[in-house]
Amino acid sequence: MTDEQYAIAMQAIDLSIRHMEKAVPAPSLSLAPGGYQAYRFRDKLFQQAILLKTVRIGSALRALKLLLDHGLMLDAGASMRILDELGSDVLFLAGPLVMRTAVEDRHNQFLAEFFQEEFNNADPLKSTQKRHRVGRREIRAYIARTYKTEFSESHVVSVTAIVDGVFSGFVHGAAVHTMDVFDGARFQVPSPKDHPALDGMRLQFPQYVHRSMMNAAVASKAAGCEETFINFRNLIRTMFDDDGSLR
Repeated sequence: MTDEQYAIAMQAIDLSIRHMEKAVPAPSLSLAPGGYQAYRFRDKLFQQAILLKTVRIGSALRALKLLLDHGLMLDAGASMRILDELGSDVLFLAGPLVMRTAVEDRHNQFLAEFFQEEFNNADPLKSTQKRHRVGRREIRAYIARTYKTEFSESHVVSVTAIVDGVFSGFVHGAAVHTMDVFDGARFQVPSPKDHPALDGMRLQFPQYVHRSMMNAAVASKAAGCEETFINFRNLIRTMFDDDGSLR
């Protein structure tokens, strides 16, 4: 992927965020449990959560590009895992809005946990806050069921679980993943530019750009930005084949 292609993709993602900002109720200053003023979305809508997830996608994709450019393979792998999870979150939240399916209890559970403050007491040690996250397997199953493909739901869930598991090792610092930077004599960080595993990640980078653009397009549609969605879809078709490969 050329720098120009990457710049075009990021510009499109940024533009979609600008349009979504105008389409959803804006955040306002609120009193946080710590006694300070902070911006929060008071409405806690699906569209607001999707906007925040898209902002995070734009940030993670920029981070991935920088990490790959500087040979920081371990952290690049962690960013890939983050992007995988953010993308599935967008599809999960957008399902009822773009596919016109019923809102499930898991959606409400997700939103409640997502917008939850980190602490419910000014003194963090006295906080009694508990988190009740929706499991990744439940999210994968919903996506496979809602965004139907030629493959069965169980197959899609199994494949995505394997991908998530592989890259989770970079997040948690698993031994086998960290050993990738050992060259037989010492640990090399940053990794040399010709490192085989780093080359493999660079080859995957366009696919992450493609998926990030797809996620931002779905997010735009969910937020009611139909023209942005159509423009995004046309740009993606111009830049990528159906399998996510660059044209």
